[in-house]
Amino acid sequence: MANRLADFLRRCGTAVHTLSFYGAAGIASCGWALGRLLHFSSRPYLPLWLAGALFVYNMDRLKADPSDAINTPRRNRASLRLRPVGALVAAASVCALILLPVLSRDWASLLLTVAGGGVCLCYSVPFLGFRLKDVPLLKTFFAPTLVTAAYFILPLPRQGLPPRLLYYLFAAGWTWVFLFFNMVLCDLRDMDGDRRMGTRSLPVIAGAASTLRLLGLLLAALAALTFFAARFAFPGLARVWIALGATGVPYLGFLRLAARKPRTEGFYEWCVEGMLFLPCLAVLAAPHS
Repeated sequence: MANRLADFLRRCGTAVHTLSFYGAAGIASCGWALGRLLHFSSRPYLPLWLAGALFVYNMDRLKADPSDAINTPRRNRASLRLRPVGALVAAASVCALILLPVLSRDWASLLLTVAGGGVCLCYSVPFLGFRLKDVPLLKTFFAPTLVTAAYFILPLPRQGLPPRLLYYLFAAGWTWVFLFFNMVLCDLRDMDGDRRMGTRSLPVIAGAASTLRLLGLLLAALAALTFFAARFAFPGLARVWIALGATGVPYLGFLRLAARKPRTEGFYEWCVEGMLFLPCLAVLAAPHS
């Protein structure tokens, strides 16, 4: 009985990661936390962030990439097995991305989500024999830039800029560096397969040693941006940034140290993707008025 339960839980965990529910939930939770930190309501955008992440991740895995068999063989086998389910998740996600803004008559969000979805599709799927993923360095810079734009640009038509523009810019910089750190770690894991398939990510071009040094610089930049964000934050929010710095910087430092040696797919699935939940945990742990 215990073995059956363990096998069932293992299969559930594999499905959650293969279909990207864990990573998509992390992206949505991070957006919710930023809404609290920037004093805007993230409720209208949570389903869009979640659906957008599910659409992008599942579409990327529906398109067979030979490097996946090298970089993440266990997930690649699961993706092939769950391909029909992944297609269903992607289809449901794109329907949500279109219907939700239409039902709320939010035409600006509809335009932005459709445009963003089209760009993401061109990233994974060849258009006229070419895909954005093959542009040197773009693989590493694409996701953090697009997600940061979704967090900060999507609410602007409805809610506008917050009254403290400098604080807004520090928060945006912190978010991009935070997400970029995550992407560099994942591309560091993918170096072998990317190099063999000719995908010129940042770690492939710079090498492992230089990439680890870059992660150290990003960690220092994140600490500095956390300090300035706390300094210029709205009243009562400085403690949230302090909590985020006190948990986030050590955790990301641990990830950097751990990445010096080869790690299992589970490490990246749970620990590296798990960093996306840190902003949400900091907001919940340091409540503010």
